Amino acid sequence: MNNTVSTQSATPASVNWRGVAWFLTICFGLTWSIEITAMARGIRFAERTIATTILFVLIMFIPAMSALIVRRWITREGFASANLRIGTLKPYLLVVLGIPCLFLVISTLTCAFGLGVFSTEPYAFLKLLPPLPPGRRLLSVSVLFAYFGFISLIIAPFSNVIFTFGEEFGWTGYLLPSLLPLGRWKAVAIYGVIWGLWHAPIIAGGYNYPGHPKAGIIFMCASTTSLGLIQCSLLLRYRSVLLTSFLHATINAHTRGVWPLLMTGVTPLLGGSLGLLGTLVIGIVGSWLLGTTKERQSQ
Repeated sequence: MNNTVSTQSATPASVNWRGVAWFLTICFGLTWSIEITAMARGIRFAERTIATTILFVLIMFIPAMSALIVRRWITREGFASANLRIGTLKPYLLVVLGIPCLFLVISTLTCAFGLGVFSTEPYAFLKLLPPLPPGRRLLSVSVLFAYFGFISLIIAPFSNVIFTFGEEFGWTGYLLPSLLPLGRWKAVAIYGVIWGLWHAPIIAGGYNYPGHPKAGIIFMCASTTSLGLIQCSLLLRYRSVLLTSFLHATINAHTRGVWPLLMTGVTPLLGGSLGLLGTLVIGIVGSWLLGTTKERQSQ
């Protein structure tokens, strides 16, 4: 792959801070207002319910809507720089194969450091779910793992991409490219912290880091920054926000898929993909990818 660079042709000459400010104002204003109102009405995010699921789905489209408003009516820059292209299929295949390997490494290290254990009881994860209706029985162990594995590997990455595009069109389709004139490393650092802070109300409400409402926000910022390194490298290499959406969807599929079934007792702040260990592993991979990435010339 020839990734020769032409920074001037790939990114704007300077940051359009007016557009960035408007994007963040709309995105954070709407998101935080909805989430804080929901929490004031008694909704908590530690457990997934129908109400929280619907709320999350709606919120995931706010960054896209914010970017659309800014591009169309505020900066009037249009959508030529939004990287709305599929590109080649090879990186999608690498994502499908690479993310499970990444989760395997993170899970193995989590257990090796005593921050979680591979499940010795196959149904430990299902105990967290509501009771089954009368007359319904749990699936066999082999069928259970095969089902969740198939969902995580094949189904969820493609079904989730519609919703993750709602985030990525805003984050890697607008904010990250807007910050790239600052330099890729500085842009990722700023972008990652902003993206993490966007999650602050639901983290405070128990999502992802239950029992750690304040520290969880800090760890989320670190996690989104480490993932941002991979997102930025893919964006610079392939110029496709659809690819970064697929990456996001695949990670979500595995975070909520077969791995919680395989591991129990994971320490939220330290173990798993969102804890310190996962952040370090993803950050190392992302740093290597970004450090070896050269921007492609304008298509």
